[in-house]
Amino acid sequence: MTTTLPAVSGNKSLTALPNLAPSNRSARSNKSTRSNRQYRAGHRQSVGKLAGIDKGDIGAYRNSYKHNLSLEILQEGYVSSFIELFELFDKQTQDRLAAGSDSGVHDVPLLIDQHDKLDILKNKLIEAEEARRTGAPEKSYQSYLDLAHYFEQFPSDQWLIDHFHECCMTESIKVEDDGGRKQAEANFNIGVALEKRGDMSKAVEYLEKFYNLSTDQEWQDKAGDSLHDMAALQLYSTYTSLAEEIYGESPQTSIEYLKKAYHMANEGGNKQEAGMASHRLGNIYEAVGDPEVATMYHKGYLDRCKRDKDNVGMGKAYEALARCQQSEGKLEEAAENYKEFVKIAEEVGEKSVVSQACSSLANLYNMLGDYGNAVEYYAKASDNLETDDIERLSLMNISGAMARSHHQLKDYCQVILHNTPKLTATLVEWKDYRDEGFVAASRPATRAESMGSETPATDGGTPAPDSVADSSQH
Repeated sequence: MTTTLPAVSGNKSLTALPNLAPSNRSARSNKSTRSNRQYRAGHRQSVGKLAGIDKGDIGAYRNSYKHNLSLEILQEGYVSSFIELFELFDKQTQDRLAAGSDSGVHDVPLLIDQHDKLDILKNKLIEAEEARRTGAPEKSYQSYLDLAHYFEQFPSDQWLIDHFHECCMTESIKVEDDGGRKQAEANFNIGVALEKRGDMSKAVEYLEKFYNLSTDQEWQDKAGDSLHDMAALQLYSTYTSLAEEIYGESPQTSIEYLKKAYHMANEGGNKQEAGMASHRLGNIYEAVGDPEVATMYHKGYLDRCKRDKDNVGMGKAYEALARCQQSEGKLEEAAENYKEFVKIAEEVGEKSVVSQACSSLANLYNMLGDYGNAVEYYAKASDNLETDDIERLSLMNISGAMARSHHQLKDYCQVILHNTPKLTATLVEWKDYRDEGFVAASRPATRAESMGSETPATDGGTPAPDSVADSSQH
């Protein structure tokens, strides 16, 4: 017999079926799964604790140094330091792109890869931020200054030095209870950094601000030296360098800067530098064709050197004075100063300086027509010349030979004019030997001397042969 199932009503659905409670087996299975998960998690924590590793340690191991450093700064709550650090990263990247691939900046490692420097940056930037939060700009100034000094040991990090000196300037303006000292120091530091880079014009601007801020102040450095004197001497150095730099383009402007340098050296109390400033002014006035003013400054330099018993400086001063007097046509006065120069050079014992002094004096004697002294000092100049200076030695020998020929010219002409057998024979024999003069003692007896007691005519004061020989030695 066939059994027919009743039709399923369309109003009923599977969802209408009653919910069946889970079986005991299913409940046990779920409980077991949860227990396994808890066990495994607990086991991992236990192993991690035993090994001294937590989730943060794993992240630090997997992440880059930059990522971890940034995370530390942010976790400690120093957002400003984080931003400042990343601005430095970005600046270096942009500077490298702007410089081009052929630039040497690409040989310098990126700051982001220099971990020791990053640690120093992190600590000091956080110090500065804490100081700003507590309203202590003098402390944030010091933190930035420490960073500038730290990077001074790395020549390739000049851009960081400049950056932190600018930060010091910003913080120094906020300091209100030091009379402007921090601001003065910030100007000084920027000025010196610019001077080291060779930007003299810009350096002068900052150093003049330092000088003005320190005027009428009793500020001293750790060694007890006056900051105002320091400002004056630093400006002396910068003015001098700037004068040398622009001399070719504008000699008159160069003179103005040297005058400022001269004033600063005197104000700074450095006698030696003040003397050198005077000497430089003398040299530049001499170069532009004003020997009278040049002489004034050279005399001032000489007076300082005499007071300080500076023999080397005295030698330079005597030489400079002689040059000025020579250009003015005061040859006798110039000769006296050259003699002093030679004397001091010999006392100092510097052979090259002795050679130079003797050469200058010999040239002057040559101009005066005093060929005997010219020959003497050319010989001294040659004897004291450094042997490896072949070109100068050759020039000295040629000059000495010319002076010697001029020295003998008078005696030679007298022999030609007063043509006697004995004088003619003497002249012929001299041409064979070419000694210093017609000196019988320096060579064998000539045919003329063996001719006996022939005496040449002496009309009009014409010298006899012996007289000719004697005069040739003077």
